[in-house]
Amino acid sequence: MEVVAEGVDGKLIISVASGKGGTGKTTVASNLALSVGYCQFLDYDVEAPNSNFFLKPEIKHVQKVTIKHPYFLTETGADFSACADFCHYNAIAALKDEVIFFPELCHGCGGCKLVGPKGTVREKDVVVGEIRKGPAKPNIDFSMGDLKPGSMRTTSVQNALDKLITKDGLVIIDSPPGTSCAMVFAVKDCDYCILVTEPTPYGLNDLELSVGVLEKLNKPFGVIINRDGIGDNKVEEYCNKNYIQILAKIPNDREIAKYYSRGDSLIDYDSSWKKKFENILKGIEKELQT
Repeated sequence: MEVVAEGVDGKLIISVASGKGGTGKTTVASNLALSVGYCQFLDYDVEAPNSNFFLKPEIKHVQKVTIKHPYFLTETGADFSACADFCHYNAIAALKDEVIFFPELCHGCGGCKLVGPKGTVREKDVVVGEIRKGPAKPNIDFSMGDLKPGSMRTTSVQNALDKLITKDGLVIIDSPPGTSCAMVFAVKDCDYCILVTEPTPYGLNDLELSVGVLEKLNKPFGVIINRDGIGDNKVEEYCNKNYIQILAKIPNDREIAKYYSRGDSLIDYDSSWKKKFENILKGIEKELQT
């Protein structure tokens, strides 16, 4: 497998994930992008996207994400019970011609129109979120998903982001935190996953959950420990015991936190981190080539 980045022909998709929110996942993803440049960056954390805060893209395109919702012509007197029986998500309750529809449960699969009485089930487009796209320095093709408040269609927005991936050169995906379906969706096609954690009991517990998911998916991965020094050595011991590579340790530093709070990067704080992230990428490329 040939893996080359920085504008040279090649394919490499890196997902950056974490078992819990607030560990510094977006910090790592955005600093990796800022360090190497010439990449495509996609924020799949559509429920709380914030990578734009660090990458500062110039948004030039906004695309609405929609799904199909059914509506039922109950005045026809048709029996819609087949629609309720078909729906695996219990979005429909029907007693012959009486229908109760729960839009927050609907996945827009189109099944109601397929199995319902002919001509009595129609569909309409419902906005569940949007995609924002534009360039960011240096040479970053930036895209982010933003789920509409109140909507539960996280993977619908992520699927719209999926269609933007060119897979030409380096692609960095900022995954949602946790180990839910949204995280699995964000790592399913990656070549390598960087797991970001913190050296605390909570960090270790959630790291173990994330490792379990990636092992089930047969995805190679490594760990970056953020806020190193705030807790204990249990995370490091766990990684060493299980032969998990620790890619880097970011110290627990008040000055770094000040930079983050302003939307500045780790590279702005200490320019040597640019080379460190470049070396992390080179190490990943080398591992995938072996």
